[in-house]
Amino acid sequence: MKKFIARTAALLAAAVMTASAAVSCSDKDEHDDHDHDHQVVGKDEIPDDANISLDDMPYGGQFKKLLPEEYDTPIGVDFDSRYLTDKEAAKIADYFYAISEKNSEYLEKALHPDYLKFILAQTGFDSAQTYVENEYELIKQFTETDYSFDFVLIDDMVDNSDGTAFTGYDVNLRKALPDANFTERKAFMINCTYKVKPDDGGSYSLQARLGDYIVLCVYTIDGEPYVVF
Repeated sequence: MKKFIARTAALLAAAVMTASAAVSCSDKDEHDDHDHDHQVVGKDEIPDDANISLDDMPYGGQFKKLLPEEYDTPIGVDFDSRYLTDKEAAKIADYFYAISEKNSEYLEKALHPDYLKFILAQTGFDSAQTYVENEYELIKQFTETDYSFDFVLIDDMVDNSDGTAFTGYDVNLRKALPDANFTERKAFMINCTYKVKPDDGGSYSLQARLGDYIVLCVYTIDGEPYVVF
């Protein structure tokens, strides 16, 4: 399974050659196309005449939107509330806001402090601020302009039917937090929309630029959800 962008610099270098061709005018206002009245957007197709309860629908059966003016989240986030809590979704929004605005305080909110120390040691950065600045510049290779994330779209869950989806994450977490209690873990496929700087009035898809979703996990560690990648 793909790790997050900072862990896949080789993938970034290869994809930048083709990313521009993947972007068109249809990228604009992507988050406005989401229907929040029980829209099914998962990979499993359900016939129109199927008699199926909401609880039996795959991810995407019921989207919820958190907005900064309504909840403690720095940018909007769209997700299936049957699979994430508001607090889990907000942690993911914190993470992307930290990169977009180069704000290390939000990185420290999104990640467990011991896991953040582990990531900094692994990547060789001397501070959380240096980390978010580096992530910003990596993504800028694809946007080809300064940018600001305006919405996080948690579009699907990662398939763990073979039981291997979390293997690498578990190993790193045990190294970073050997005595922690992990009670839940989830992995999601995420897109973000962003505005360019200076603002041209459009909203563009990061997924279209990257050519794939970003994968992030949310682990509940000692009773608190945190982002893991």
